[in-house]
Amino acid sequence: MGMWSYWPTMRDKRDTRKKRFIAALAAQGTVSHAASAAGVSRNTAYRWQREDPEFADQWEEARENAVDAVESTIYQQAVGGNTLAAIFYLKAHRPIYRDRLNIDIKQVQSEIEDRIAQLRENGDVLPLVIPSLTQ
Repeated sequence: MGMWSYWPTMRDKRDTRKKRFIAALAAQGTVSHAASAAGVSRNTAYRWQREDPEFADQWEEARENAVDAVESTIYQQAVGGNTLAAIFYLKAHRPIYRDRLNIDIKQVQSEIEDRIAQLRENGDVLPLVIPSLTQ
């Protein structure tokens, strides 16, 4: 048996492991579980993802399927009366329910400029040059 007749067997084994990985990723949702199910390391799975565009596409689809399954579960719990699940679902799908952080950039900039002016007036420029020394 020559070297070349062994090559397709290795490729077939790798392809089988890739398929097992993708199926487990869709079902379990984590790279660790999927790698374990496929009998490969996480590093191998990430290498396949980088080097094989078709595998990378399947990986993304499997992740989307896993997220869809979780989303479906949260939805079912929400309509079943689970308030926390309802909050998560609404935050994900309705911007009005999302947490918001408003920062007035002009106000922050003004405060910074005022503090710099104060430091300069006091002759205390060390915090401007080396902030870590004053903490």
